[in-house]
Amino acid sequence: MDAGGQGLGRQGRVMEHDMTGKWYEQQLRIQQTVLREIDIVDYDVEGVVQYLKDTHANVFIVNGGGIVDFFRHDLAISSPNRFMGERDILADVTKACRAAGIRVIVRVDFRGVDKRHYDQHPDWFAVDAEGKPVPFQWHGEPLPETLYAPCYLGWYRNEHAFGYARELFRRYDIDGIWENAPMQMGACYCQRCSEGYRRDLGKELPRGGNFDSPQYDEYRGWKAGKLMTHLKNFQAEVKGYGEDKAFCAEIFGLFYEYYKKASYDAYAVKATMDFMVMPLFVAYHEPLQAPATLVKFQQSLDADKTPVVLYGHLGTANHLRYVSGAPAEVRIWMWQAISAGGSLWDCTFTGQHPGRAPDRRNAYLGSDIFAWMKEHQGVLHGQQPAAAVAILYSQQSDIRFSDNDRSQDRYFTHVMGLEQALLDAHVQYRFIRDADLGADALQGVRLLAVPNAAVLGEREIEAIRAFVAGGGRLLATHQTSLCNPDGSQRADFGLADVFGCHYTGLQKDSTLWGYQHVQPGHPLTAGLEDTELVANWGNTLLVRKRDDQVEAPLGYVPRIYPQPPERAWVNSLQTDHPTVVLNRFGAGECVYFSTPIDRNVAMHGHLDFSRLLANAVRHLLAGANPVTTNAPASVQLALNKVRGAPGKYLLHAINLTAAPRRPIAALVPVHGVEVQLQLPGAKRLKTATALRGEGRAAEISGSYDDRADCLTVNVKLPELLEYTALQLDVE
Repeated sequence: MDAGGQGLGRQGRVMEHDMTGKWYEQQLRIQQTVLREIDIVDYDVEGVVQYLKDTHANVFIVNGGGIVDFFRHDLAISSPNRFMGERDILADVTKACRAAGIRVIVRVDFRGVDKRHYDQHPDWFAVDAEGKPVPFQWHGEPLPETLYAPCYLGWYRNEHAFGYARELFRRYDIDGIWENAPMQMGACYCQRCSEGYRRDLGKELPRGGNFDSPQYDEYRGWKAGKLMTHLKNFQAEVKGYGEDKAFCAEIFGLFYEYYKKASYDAYAVKATMDFMVMPLFVAYHEPLQAPATLVKFQQSLDADKTPVVLYGHLGTANHLRYVSGAPAEVRIWMWQAISAGGSLWDCTFTGQHPGRAPDRRNAYLGSDIFAWMKEHQGVLHGQQPAAAVAILYSQQSDIRFSDNDRSQDRYFTHVMGLEQALLDAHVQYRFIRDADLGADALQGVRLLAVPNAAVLGEREIEAIRAFVAGGGRLLATHQTSLCNPDGSQRADFGLADVFGCHYTGLQKDSTLWGYQHVQPGHPLTAGLEDTELVANWGNTLLVRKRDDQVEAPLGYVPRIYPQPPERAWVNSLQTDHPTVVLNRFGAGECVYFSTPIDRNVAMHGHLDFSRLLANAVRHLLAGANPVTTNAPASVQLALNKVRGAPGKYLLHAINLTAAPRRPIAALVPVHGVEVQLQLPGAKRLKTATALRGEGRAAEISGSYDDRADCLTVNVKLPELLEYTALQLDVE
């Protein structure tokens, strides 16, 4: 028996997950409340468990400690909650959750300690280049009560943390550990770091200058490896208590740039976590499809691990964590993750449970969604996009050019803009990592889209070249393949032969008064027959066609200054520098844009950019997109296959139609949505089931074309209010 009087055997109700293998490999519906110290007073365990039942959660995240301990122990550093008294709430919580069939993961946080602990063991913590302790900061601001930060190699982050986990498993019948904030900003010069860097690299730690500068690149790579080692070691500690025990940690990825400051490597989750969780808080400045994007990215990391989006139903971007956010946006956030095959982790932040939080307006907002997820988890879990398009994610380009300040970002905003153009055109897509790029990963891909992947190595370049030569289609933008893996610029594109053009070494700033000249009558300029000019923005790379066989329907125009208006003209709208080229390479085709056209979709918004990208995608796909529809761009459609269930498809329809504002206050229903699905190799529609319908029932029919060996499924949604999901079974 443990300290709380409960046995460590499996007792009470059978866990929902126990019927289907490892529980963390199945659908996860997680509820978390980060307890404040004061919340432990009169802690209502029965109310917490009832809330978990009412919201259909199957996992509960509860505080264990670190900064503030929610149980008593005799480890070297102890910070007991001052309001705790003699009660052991972890014992009460784990026992009650176990009886209710709900898994328990304990949250630990070792980002820093109070001064009294630092003074006892200063050699266990991070120091700066001058040997001074490093205070933990949040968004560059010191905390009201200073916390002294550890480093990835330090005793507190490792020996103490692992001993802490062992104590939790020894005392309580828990299912796993969540390490919150495994971060350490900047460089650390503690003894372990100094000796380790000297041992591993044969040199002293870099000093001085700006930490964001290339002078620290080697250190950042070394530090990222140490974080990986820490996470692997922590996972091994947890696994010492059984393979069914789960470890995960707070690693931000894709929408957050942490590598430069904290050496967070988003790829680390692939090897060091038992399920793929990344935070993505509901934020009005992020695109509404962000959760689906994140899930697809997580699937590209490891398709066999459960992808989980950690979000909050309270304020925006974690800045207003005590007041409720816009309900419509929170629900859209949830449906987006589900539509890509993701699970959900509702991180609410305050109070004993959301029903007793200071602001309770959103406490039960997603309970019906969790209930629906539970009802249909057999098909919702394990979805994969039915996509002919793959977006290449270039980690090295992300590391070099991403910035959390979107106005300064030169990589991820390109991904966001390309994705927006695909969504507007209802084109289905998935992600491929640069680390996986090769013939196997590209199997079944019709079009590889490469948004400004400036940093590509020879292996990636050869893989892309072979893909196109073998009949694949390529869409590439701006600086793609212009940089070596070390960040240095090549004299020409590494893919110049595939692009059909060469870089002149010159670029022009088209941010103000930028235009492009249109050659009419070309598929890439369809819909632009009534104009000779379209918008341009950002830096334009000046390129020259390889030869006259390369088509160039769009060209660079020198800036046309608007003032004085009498002189707002140029001698000629035509130059020798195309801004888009269409090249046939081997058995395949490539469209290359020399402008940051995808970034312009996200950051500028002129419809010329979206139209041109859509034209390029439409031309390269040549009808291979499995979805066509009359739905407006404000209705997002996702067609997925269900892994392990041949012939089973899910069609998701998410309504984003609303007043032109963020946050979305209320949705406007859409009527008469018609969708046509092309399912190659399928011959008959056996059944069609509405997993979640709205208004009048969907009308669904199928017809087989034996010449094309393709089943066409026609779907009509008389009314779409918020979200509809259909299950299609074909043979």
